Amino acid sequence: MAALANEGNGFGLLFDAGLTLDDNVTRAKEGNDRLSDSAYSVNISKSKTLPLGTQSRVVLAGVLGGERFQTYTGLSHLDAALEAELQYRESAEFSAPTLGIFAKLKVEDYESNVRDGYRYSLGLSYSQPLTDRISLFAALASNQRYSSSKVFTTVDTSARMSLDYALSARNALYMSAEYRVGDVVSSGRASLENVTISKVFVLDNAFTGGQFFSYKINGSTWLTTVGYNYSLGSSGAIDIAWRRVESTPELRPSWATSPRSYISNQLLASYLFRF
Repeated sequence: MAALANEGNGFGLLFDAGLTLDDNVTRAKEGNDRLSDSAYSVNISKSKTLPLGTQSRVVLAGVLGGERFQTYTGLSHLDAALEAELQYRESAEFSAPTLGIFAKLKVEDYESNVRDGYRYSLGLSYSQPLTDRISLFAALASNQRYSSSKVFTTVDTSARMSLDYALSARNALYMSAEYRVGDVVSSGRASLENVTISKVFVLDNAFTGGQFFSYKINGSTWLTTVGYNYSLGSSGAIDIAWRRVESTPELRPSWATSPRSYISNQLLASYLFRF
């Protein structure tokens, strides 16, 4: 979303309204356990930059928002987030990188009460312009989530890298890849394989019928995103993206015949407006 992320456009309130189409909201491997849905989201955020000198600054951000699912409404939620990042740049040279230390806290209230709770992240970031059109961002973070259920109380470590490419003053492409290692949660009907590899499981009330359970397992996850951003001027933009999520359990029974990984594809469209 490079079109509205630049400080040259100023910081005020940022309104973000979006639509997400997800072909596997349960993060299940196959068959009838894979459920698709669409969701509408609205977020309002505010950022503020506090200079600490000629080479460092603190960036503060707050977000209020929510997401409403059309079919599986238990996944709908309201949330509030705060983020602080200390940034350091050695010089004003064009190629000089910006180093950061950040902390994020997010509180979530779901219609499915087993998901209620909060999460936080602590990490390091690195950003640098590679050319006058291409910029690089990378981050390493430790992430923890606490919820009313042990299944959704998770810990993982993530590494992320993204590239933004400005095609013109109004058009930009971006690509990102993120790798996570730690806890993975999947929902599905009771099965011997799921019980065997899970650390803990719980009846999932986000899905009707009382037949779905959520399982917490050890595993790794790849998130890949490709997006396009079209600027409508200094105060607006349209963003369209495709994201692929692939999680692979660390354990796999020798007798298992299911696919190795859980795969989800998401299409995301959003309208951003700064005021």
